[in-house]
Amino acid sequence: MSVPQRINDFVTSHKPKAICNKCIADGIGLTNAGAHPAQITGALATTNDFMQVRGQCVLCKDTKKVIARV
Repeated sequence: MSVPQRINDFVTSHKPKAICNKCIADGIGLTNAGAHPAQITGALATTNDFMQVRGQCVLCKDTKKVIARV
């Protein structure tokens, strides 16, 4: 399964809770927790199915940019 699909599935599995890029990377086992998830979540956020905002991550509880399936 591709990384974008794994990210989509991970975020969708936490619906409607929001998750940050670091926790997404950790959750699907990516070693590069920086750019790759951010690029993919940025693309997902351009669709009507996802919303990216500044808020609290359901997993780490930090306030930062998070994404959720709507």
